[in-house]
Amino acid sequence: MDTETPSIYELACILADAKREEGTAKKKRISCEEQIAALIETADNGSKTVDAGDGLKVTVKRALGYAVDVDAIRSLDLPEGVIPLKLTDPVEAMYVFDQKAYENIVENHPDVAAKLADCITSKPRKVSVTLKLG
Repeated sequence: MDTETPSIYELACILADAKREEGTAKKKRISCEEQIAALIETADNGSKTVDAGDGLKVTVKRALGYAVDVDAIRSLDLPEGVIPLKLTDPVEAMYVFDQKAYENIVENHPDVAAKLADCITSKPRKVSVTLKLG
């Protein structure tokens, strides 16, 4: 049986077709993920897994990203226990935003959260949708 090796042109054509199919599949996947995310409610920072039927489980996860003015937070007169910053290891020590501390402040210290409001901007990150076969 004599089989010829495909030429560069033939392989390039096959690759181009595969890339087109991949692009179409990606658009279809993203559309399905967006529709699923619209059907499953979660907290802004939370996740939920639901049984989709026939052994399929779908998890939707949402998270917030933060843009932070660390210097502005440091200039506020806030008590040590309720400041959403932590000092990094002393290679080149600096303050970095502590997301968990901030979320705790928002939940438990609304007065401090109000002071921080001008220093921190939150925005939703891309919603994650995962599928598990049961």
